[in-house]
Amino acid sequence: MKRKSILILTTIISLSIAACGSNSSNGNAESSSSKKQDMKVENQEKSTTSSSNGLKLKLMLTGAGVWEDKLQPIVDKYQEKTGVKVEFECYEHTNYFPALEAIMSTKSSDVDIIGVDAPMTSGYVESGYITPLNDYLTDDEIKEFVPAAILAGSWKGKFYAPPMNNSAQALYYNKGLLEQAGIKIPEPDPSNRLTWEEVVEMSNKALKVLDPEKTKGINGIVFEQSNTAYQMLALPESLGEAAIGKDGYTVDGVINTPGWIKAMTFFHDLYEDGLSPRGLSSMENQGTFTSGKTLFFVGGIWCASLDYADGVNWDYTYTPAFKGYENKVATCTGSWHLGVSAFSEHKKEAAEFVKFLTLGEGNDMWLKANGDIPARVSVVESYMNDKKYAEYPLSIQRIAAFEAANTAVPRPITPAYSEYESLINAMLSDISNGADPTEAIKSCVEKTDSIMKKYK
Repeated sequence: MKRKSILILTTIISLSIAACGSNSSNGNAESSSSKKQDMKVENQEKSTTSSSNGLKLKLMLTGAGVWEDKLQPIVDKYQEKTGVKVEFECYEHTNYFPALEAIMSTKSSDVDIIGVDAPMTSGYVESGYITPLNDYLTDDEIKEFVPAAILAGSWKGKFYAPPMNNSAQALYYNKGLLEQAGIKIPEPDPSNRLTWEEVVEMSNKALKVLDPEKTKGINGIVFEQSNTAYQMLALPESLGEAAIGKDGYTVDGVINTPGWIKAMTFFHDLYEDGLSPRGLSSMENQGTFTSGKTLFFVGGIWCASLDYADGVNWDYTYTPAFKGYENKVATCTGSWHLGVSAFSEHKKEAAEFVKFLTLGEGNDMWLKANGDIPARVSVVESYMNDKKYAEYPLSIQRIAAFEAANTAVPRPITPAYSEYESLINAMLSDISNGADPTEAIKSCVEKTDSIMKKYK
């Protein structure tokens, strides 16, 4: 079936804020409406104030211009059910982190609940910003989340940050161009994935037919967030490698292994051999596929709802595995979690709202409104078992649910994640621009080890 553009349904993944904490979180640009850096508490009642309907809580998180209309019905429903009023303020993504730091570093009790980008959990714990929730959520309730989300929300044996939702990836492909080259992609099957080696072979074969003179600007393989730890750590992890030591700090002997070198060499060769374009942003990478100029595109589930050019006939399947490592396939994951401020004067009540928004009716409302990937086992299972998710256009939800429950690997759990991510991103950029993978990894290890010393 020729798809000029995907039906925009509330049940299909919409552009949302990822998990990844990069300039285009989960590959999506958020609203550019900027928010003030400091919450102007002098113009608002403090969270300790009681209203006629009960207690008032304060929530701050990202999502300016995107999440307000989706959150308002949820907090209204919560007030209707409990009498507790939850006021929230959404910040533009890049402004959120400094605004959060400015408020939390003063130990202000004006904020009760904060949005936690998944890999920042351990850092916020070490800074004393969020409180463990094991006293407020039972073990059975915590187990309602998929394992990767539990791991991302935990630190040193305690659970701090329940997930609002999750994220997942798929392999998109230009069905029309591949068919012109005599190539047919099998039906999606997680137990019989394409291999990366097959994708490279098919790309080379198709380009020889479609663009033998290399004048049409057709790309073979493009990663949406090609120079980000969020997406690219999945390559070495799909070879059974770790992204950081078990202590949350060590990289020497972890990311300079033969498996890492193999993964980064594969990544390097995509650019050196002309299959991938250099120097593009995440949105520009998306554009190469939506305009019909890329054969294979690895991107977030949200890419199913992008605007595609007329005549582009595309489809999707599961993310590939490396040959011989089919049982090791790893996919990137993680999105936004919620944490209760260690400085809140209403921790119990804040934890109850967090539970409502991550496990209860509020989470059902959130998933429906935002079209996000569920982080709850029961919802994942419903996607896998309900027949309506077996066919296009809902089948991409089933792919996402399967990956989230079975192959998802959270970003490294380390208090030094921000620095770690910056160095990994720089290494990826160097390699994609032609640097020798072994030397680039060596340099990254030296720089990361130096930075990690201040955390040990």
